[in-house]
This record gives sequence, C-alpha cells and structure tokens, in this order.
Amino acid sequence: MRLKRVVAAVVGIAAMVTVVGAAPSIAQGDSKTFKGLDRDRGSKIQTTDGQSFLEINGAGELVHWQRAGESYSRQLRGWGWQGTRAITTLDAQTFVEIKGDGRLSKWTWNGSWYSEAAVGTGWNNARLITGVAGNQFIEINNQGELAYWTFDGSNGLSKIVRGVGWGATKSITGLDPFLFIEIKGDALNSMSFWVNEQSGLTEFPETGNPDGNTYIRLIAGGDSDHFTVITTNGLLVEYAYNESEGAYQGVMRGWDWQGTRLIG
Repeated sequence: MRLKRVVAAVVGIAAMVTVVGAAPSIAQGDSKTFKGLDRDRGSKIQTTDGQSFLEINGAGELVHWQRAGESYSRQLRGWGWQGTRAITTLDAQTFVEIKGDGRLSKWTWNGSWYSEAAVGTGWNNARLITGVAGNQFIEINNQGELAYWTFDGSNGLSKIVRGVGWGATKSITGLDPFLFIEIKGDALNSMSFWVNEQSGLTEFPETGNPDGNTYIRLIAGGDSDHFTVITTNGLLVEYAYNESEGAYQGVMRGWDWQGTRLIG
C-alpha cells in the first residue's frame, strides 16, 4: 500500500455519524468525519481484523469484542487485570500487555484461553504503546522517544528509534505498519496522521476541525480502514474509511462505556 503525501480538509463535520438503534443523541463534538490522507488503496495490511478490539473495564475484566451486525458481541476472556498499565492488539489473536511492575508480556489466544510469554522487564519507562502489525508495535517513552519494536521468531525484540520530542503526545493509535494517529496533548487534543516512510516520519495534521478532538477519551486501531473511539460521555463510535467520500466516517455502536479503563 502506498500513501500519497496529500492532506484534505475535514468536510461534513455536522452530521456524518449515523446513530444505530435507540440510543442517546450524540453530543456536540462527537459527530466527526476525519479526512486524513488521500491514499492509493492497495491491499490492506491488517492490525487486528478491523472487526474486533480488547477492553479492560473497571472491574478488572478482560473482554474481547467482536463485530456482530450493527454492534459488537462480548466474550469475557479473563479477570484480575486491575494492575495492567497498557494493552495493545497485534493481530486478531495476539496482544501485548505492560504490567504495573514494568513487565512486558505477549498473550496469544488458542481458542479457549490465552497463553502468556514473558518478553521483557523494565518497561516502567514506557508511556504509550500501540500495535501496528502482528509482530510490531510503537512505544513512546518518558524521555519523548518514539520507537518501533519488532518481534523475531523467538519473541525477542529489536528497537529502532524513529523520533524524539514526543513527550507531549496524549495518545497514539496504529492502523498499519505505515500509518498511525497521534492525539496531541494540547488544549484541543489536535489530531495528526503520521506516515512511516524509509526517510522518516511525515506528519499530516487533521484540518478543518476547530473544536479539536476533546470528546475522545480512549482510541484503538483495527486496521488501515478502521479505528474505534470511546467518547468522554461514554459512547462507542467506530470509524471506517469510506472510499467514495475519501474519509473516515463514524457510526455509533454503543453507549454506557464510562466504566472502560483501557482498550487496545
């Protein structure tokens, strides 16, 4: 997949989210279309399968959510996850966890339970992580470094630093190995799309959004065409790339998600 260096303005901000089923109205700031990048649409490189994500809720439950029609079906896959500091999905069956004591684990679903592989210690310095492929994730550490970490066949990790000065970033969300979203730590939660090229990282700020993205509380990537948001007022909104509009358009998939602590 090739990514053109073109940024287009956000259009149709007022009414691009479709409300599914009988649900509360979407508050101001929740109704967004992200134009992002004008892209050559080749074969998709999937992070998960674009149709699922993981949640850790306030009760410490680990839940797998899978697309089911116009919403998601819930499968409880574990409990006692209160101490987890961060999670991110690598693919539909695998995710990475940073524990409260700084250990890094890789978890793989075998159809009945997750098996754990201890893959690192001393990850207390990691501030943000996001998966971008089945064997790769991005980390921003407390010194503001942005690094790509890649698993080898034996679960060893190699690191390439791709940037510095990321200390103010609020959130990063991987869509595929070449594309991730940043939400900045400014007053507007400004959003940018970043392209990972051989020459370095190239930024494409999301434009035409004077209200910023202050309604986003949590965000998780699915694949190059999908990401999911939990809003500050507890709505679950899925954004999918609309080929004809050239934009990511949001559809509300649920509400009462205030109790969610992490998604990935």
